[in-house]
Amino acid sequence: MKSWQELLKAAIERSSIAKVAGELGYSRTTISLVNAGKYPGDTRHVERRIYELYSRIACPFTGNEISSQQCAERSSGSAPTSNPRALKHWSFCQQCPKRPEDKEQEQ
Repeated sequence: MKSWQELLKAAIERSSIAKVAGELGYSRTTISLVNAGKYPGDTRHVERRIYELYSRIACPFTGNEISSQQCAERSSGSAPTSNPRALKHWSFCQQCPKRPEDKEQEQ
């Protein structure tokens, strides 16, 4: 898996620091400093957000690449009982080895 720094640099190269900052929910200045390795504070929260948005996972159920955030939302959400295909996908996610850890357990 790519490092968070590599993911951030690639995202900035695809668009701009301002756009990436907006996507991440941080100021342009913060992302600029983090990208340059000059941010004076703890970058843990920025790193986590970068992985959530820009890290890609090959979903074994669909065969498509999805963001780790999409994977976490699908697998940790409630069972979609009104749609048989969505329920089958959700059920598969419950046993998937790529399933992200619950956020409550990480904190």
